[in-house]
Amino acid sequence: MKIPKRFMRLFASLNTLILIMGIVYNDAVSSAPSGEIQTLTVAYLYNFMKLSEWPTKALGNELNLCITQEGDLAKELDSLAGKEAQNHTLKIKRLVQGDNAKECQLLFLPNEEKPLRMQEWLNTLQEVPVLTVSDQDGFLDQGGMIALVNDSGRLQFEVNLERVEHTGIKLSSKMLQIARDVRGK
Repeated sequence: MKIPKRFMRLFASLNTLILIMGIVYNDAVSSAPSGEIQTLTVAYLYNFMKLSEWPTKALGNELNLCITQEGDLAKELDSLAGKEAQNHTLKIKRLVQGDNAKECQLLFLPNEEKPLRMQEWLNTLQEVPVLTVSDQDGFLDQGGMIALVNDSGRLQFEVNLERVEHTGIKLSSKMLQIARDVRGK
């Protein structure tokens, strides 16, 4: 019996989705256990680094994942230092006011970041290929690119695709398939 092509494509898409979710789950399980949501946040950030493509001019020998606040999440992110993503070594950087975020490929702005400071970071990076991610409510409306959403203990993400593409960054179609919401499709 011959299987129709459309079913084969659907099966391939489902396999890809299962594979991606397995990557997120496996990375979350292998991270330091300081809270399930925090561990999943680290796993998501790592996978965003693996499933995004930056313009060649925005890349060096390393991929820089930056965070603007100290704390448990920043310490947990250290577990990613030295890992590979897109044939580049991952480096974790902590930024303080006045640092140059333009050297980052991904900037995570935690919920604890003050709204005024968050807006300053976003304004500075408006035309720069730096993937901005936060778990703060309303982040996409403020000009952010990816918002992590805690929905009753279940971590999901939403994407502002227009903002992402405006800077020349490309997100994997696999990543967009598992997003809770994609604005600007």
